[in-house]
Amino acid sequence: MAQPPDDDDVPPADAGNGVRAHLDILYRDQAPQLRRRLRGQLRSSEEAHDLVQDAFVRLLGAAARQALREPEAFLNRIVRNLLIDRSRRLAARAAHVPLDEDSEPGVRPSQADTIELAQMRDRYQAAVNALPERMREVFLLHRIEGLSYREIATRLGISHRTVEWHIAEAIVRIGKGLEQ
Repeated sequence: MAQPPDDDDVPPADAGNGVRAHLDILYRDQAPQLRRRLRGQLRSSEEAHDLVQDAFVRLLGAAARQALREPEAFLNRIVRNLLIDRSRRLAARAAHVPLDEDSEPGVRPSQADTIELAQMRDRYQAAVNALPERMREVFLLHRIEGLSYREIATRLGISHRTVEWHIAEAIVRIGKGLEQ
């Protein structure tokens, strides 16, 4: 099993040698610029750092599954999508009005959709449960409790870089678990 890196200048997880070298260069070239740009948009250094890290984790995951012809363009698309997702989450939180289940209008999912969703939920839970204890703890603190990487590092007494590694590795492992 790979160990968490100590160097702050490497991408979030490991990949094949050629892909790794290219992503190393891309990370060194693009991450600081992306963080600066996002810091201005998000008005938060921590959120900008987390979003850039998540983008590179997704880029690495995509590169592990398929050859990327234009990783820079793909990275920009990932960042754009993450910003859209963030905006939607914020809008949903602001607009959330609790309703009784009986008063909710809309179409009910089909039985096949319900079964498929339950199976996917089970695969996800099994993949999360299969993570090593510390990795699972770090992942859940970030994804479920919404803590930033820095907050997790402080709470658990580990380095920021180790938090990044655990989250990146957890995402890769959970993705593989969902594909099964």
